[in-house]
Amino acid sequence: MAEVAEIPLDEQIKKSGSSEEAVEGQLLTSNRIIAHVTDGIYREPWSAFRELVSNAYDADATTVSISTDYPFFSEIKITDDGNGMNASTLAHMLKNIGGSSKRTSEGKKLGTVSGEDPARSPGGRKLIGRIGIGLFAVAQLTKKFQIISKVKGSDKLVSATISLHAHEENKLADDDAEMYTGGSYLAHSERDPDTDAQGTTIVLYSILDAVRKKLQSAEMWETIEEQTRDDSLGNMQILRKPTYHIGRVDPKNEKVISEHELPWDDKDSSEQKFTEFFRAATEEKTLLREQKDLSHFDTYLEMIWRLSLSAPLPYIGEKHPFELTGDMPIRYFKLSNSPKGVAKETEFRPERTVAHAFGLDELNKNGNSEFEVQIDGVTLRRPVFISSELQGDKSLEKPMLFIGKSGELFKDIDPRRTGGKLSFEAYLYWNSKIIPKESIGALIRVNGASGALFDPEFLAYKTSEQTRKRQVTCEIFVHEGLDGAINIDRESFNSSSTHYLYIQQWLHNAFKQFATQHKRIGGIIREKKQRAQKESERKQSSEYVREIWEKTRGKNYAVPTPEIIKDKITRESIVQIGDSRIAWPENSSVETGDSDLQKEIATILEAYGVLEKLSPEKRAALVSDLIKLINIYR
Repeated sequence: MAEVAEIPLDEQIKKSGSSEEAVEGQLLTSNRIIAHVTDGIYREPWSAFRELVSNAYDADATTVSISTDYPFFSEIKITDDGNGMNASTLAHMLKNIGGSSKRTSEGKKLGTVSGEDPARSPGGRKLIGRIGIGLFAVAQLTKKFQIISKVKGSDKLVSATISLHAHEENKLADDDAEMYTGGSYLAHSERDPDTDAQGTTIVLYSILDAVRKKLQSAEMWETIEEQTRDDSLGNMQILRKPTYHIGRVDPKNEKVISEHELPWDDKDSSEQKFTEFFRAATEEKTLLREQKDLSHFDTYLEMIWRLSLSAPLPYIGEKHPFELTGDMPIRYFKLSNSPKGVAKETEFRPERTVAHAFGLDELNKNGNSEFEVQIDGVTLRRPVFISSELQGDKSLEKPMLFIGKSGELFKDIDPRRTGGKLSFEAYLYWNSKIIPKESIGALIRVNGASGALFDPEFLAYKTSEQTRKRQVTCEIFVHEGLDGAINIDRESFNSSSTHYLYIQQWLHNAFKQFATQHKRIGGIIREKKQRAQKESERKQSSEYVREIWEKTRGKNYAVPTPEIIKDKITRESIVQIGDSRIAWPENSSVETGDSDLQKEIATILEAYGVLEKLSPEKRAALVSDLIKLINIYR
């Protein structure tokens, strides 16, 4: 039976006018989008490293090692001990850039995802990558690279040397080809008798000159040198030499002309190096207050900071914020999900963790994966530390941690409208000073990873809270949903996504609850301090009055305690000191003033024998006039 040719879509649309039947079909995406992807979709070199680390994580790697060959950056190597690729997996990758096997049934056949859940790795991790363009992150760094990979149990390793092509915009405009050629490859396999070996190595050759200069901080060094030569600047410095750097390379002959000044010692362990790196990032820098907080780092060290912030890694100090315990000097609060809710202060047993006390699941979902990243011998950690000590002003006595969660959202609504279910947990941490400043704001982690940095505006929180905004670190851990709202560069979100809008609204409500409690507690503490100060002043004045009394009447003459009482017969307000009375008739215009002050003035006057010679009215007038005079000079 002969095949019936498919009627072209334009013909179907034309015929629909007479048939009165709408044409139905599926939207298709042009493969020419890869032309732009292969030229790089990421803004900074660190983003490329982030994507390669994410690929290793999705392949169940426990260790990723990056060697950059700094300060030259002539060749970069990324090695992981993940599941690796066989010939089939490599072939699929080479023929389907932008068509990842992750989250698909094809991935089950290739073994790149869990057989039970295509949104998880074979080892059960929630996948970070989605659409298979992470490998093209290397286009940000080079146009030529090699992949060498091995699957455990196999006696073969596979490799491919890939050359990426820069797209030609004018040519593409006239190109009707269905598939776009983004580059070329040479692939082969060879025997490797070590059947226990597994993992992938990516070698980046001929790093782009612009990238090398960026990582070498070449522009910064040139500016510093120029301002040194410019006599017209005098002692003014537009840009200061960074305290810590990888050294300077002469762009003409590629020789080191300035040795490195790193935060760590070469003899330190890989873990200790990062500890020293974190210490250097958070130390006070009085000479650099007017600059951004990490300005004492060069571009390479800033890259390490950002990479460590984005990857699904253990925290510095090996303690997740949800592992803090009830015995720490921190005030804990439970956030409400109600728009008019109030955060409630919560106390729990000293040995219990925040996770247990608030019923959180983040540690079970993303906190137990063994994953380590090293870059040039430095073992990275998440550079977020929840200190139990106030870093600046001590007026509020303790830091505060606000905990919240929201789950099973949109579960009964058509996922085509909402993007599916959404669940997340979060904390807002307040300290009088957040160090470094790069940690101020809100950071969203999806399945343990983040492409964005901290957002200091808390997802466009519009209420004027500039001081409090600078005192809060917030992390939102998304367990289900939102990844569909992540833009292709993984560094921002689709702000019109239902999931993003919900999280934005939730965060704004949470920040409002924090601000309300912060104001309330601040008010209570200020009032308490004012009372204490007033009590101290009263004590001082009382001691001074006693000194005067003892000076005039002698130490053995007891100081009478003035009392303000009502006369039983006349109902007049009077000050009674022993048998002496100062009366203020109820219809009198005399101002009594501060009762404690009038008592003390009356005591002093009594000590000198002044009151006994005056009538009750004149006694009252005398004390009142003295109080008025004192108030004038206050």
